Amino acid sequence: MPDSQPPLPHAEAAANAPIGRNRQFRLLFVCLLVIGAGNSMLLAVAPPLVRQLNLADSSVGWIFSLSALLWVFASPYWGRLSDRIGRKPVAALGLAAYAVSMASFGAVVLLGLNNVLVGMGLFVALMLARSIFGAFGSASSPAAQAYIADRTTVFERTEQLAGLTSAFALGQAFGPAICAALAAWVGLVFPIWLIALLAAGAAFSIWRYLPENTPPKVERPRGEWRASLALMNDRRLSAYLLYGFALSVVAGVTVQVFGLFTMDRLGVEGSRGAELTAAGFMVNALALLATQLAVLPRLQMGPRSLMAWGAGLLALGVGIQIVAPSLGALLVAQAVQGLGAGLARPGFTGGASVAVKSHEQGAAAGLVVATNGAGFVFSPLIGGVAYERFGMNVPLLIAVGILIGMTVFALMSRRLRNVVVDGPQPTDPTNP
Repeated sequence: MPDSQPPLPHAEAAANAPIGRNRQFRLLFVCLLVIGAGNSMLLAVAPPLVRQLNLADSSVGWIFSLSALLWVFASPYWGRLSDRIGRKPVAALGLAAYAVSMASFGAVVLLGLNNVLVGMGLFVALMLARSIFGAFGSASSPAAQAYIADRTTVFERTEQLAGLTSAFALGQAFGPAICAALAAWVGLVFPIWLIALLAAGAAFSIWRYLPENTPPKVERPRGEWRASLALMNDRRLSAYLLYGFALSVVAGVTVQVFGLFTMDRLGVEGSRGAELTAAGFMVNALALLATQLAVLPRLQMGPRSLMAWGAGLLALGVGIQIVAPSLGALLVAQAVQGLGAGLARPGFTGGASVAVKSHEQGAAAGLVVATNGAGFVFSPLIGGVAYERFGMNVPLLIAVGILIGMTVFALMSRRLRNVVVDGPQPTDPTNP
């Protein structure tokens, strides 16, 4: 099939026009908002739930670890598949799988609360329910990112991707608050099923209403998927992926231990623990959202600077959490961490996207999404196990050490300078 296409009619041209803030963007924004809200709800209720289910504290991390492992291997495949068959069907599939995963997780929790499933059987069932998200739900993010990349220039892509990923932050901001209210009213399981229902509606909306008229590309040889994985060693991407992996480890550690840390530091349990954990996640997400929507567009920083400042602020926020004596101090720590994440993640994601050419966007997005989940495979060891064996501050001290190393790496790595753009150069040399 030739690369050139005949002129599209007006309606079709609009569907492939620059993304801006039109209906395509809003659809993707709402759908990713649902995922962000669901994940933050699950993380808020998981610590008190595992204690109610008589599981070890470290099981909070391990429940998510298999899903994260599957996410790492599946995301590049879904990104490449979206290059071939289109972004819309892959994104819709991911959201539908997310709905199934959340519904299954809620059902298993209910069985555990009623002592139908106990012990190792309950633990394995929770892991398997969550793993549906890792294997198939991982399709949504690379497809959505590649959809944005298809419709933006390389010089506006960082800001546009930050706007899209702010959907996660918005979901993370309001998800825990809704979760805390619903948990106090109808129990800890109902919010999980609510997200499953919303995710099913989002999948239908993407399939039915997201415009995409770009025809599928020519079928590619099977070996090309392996070639896309070879991008991991490409000098254009390797430094961004290494930074993203470290960021993912830190995110996994801090998220997985925050609920346990809050309950133990403040001496609370059960629904009260879920409420205070939700408050922390909400502050974190609001700070991240404000950073991406209000601060980031005014900073005029390139990816490298965003990565350095983001890691440094994250280290400061985790340090504040270690010494925090009260709920107020814990919320300040979460706000600083949200500010740092709001800079670090767009820097890493935008830099990786700009570093590759247009025909590599799907593969690169898949690797970026895989990297975002890779750290959660290892974070249970650094987070939950270290928390149980060596004390509540040890996982956070390890996270601070990693973040300091990330800051130095972002400032010093030569590979972060090797940015290749597929398009015209800007006329203004001051434009990052």
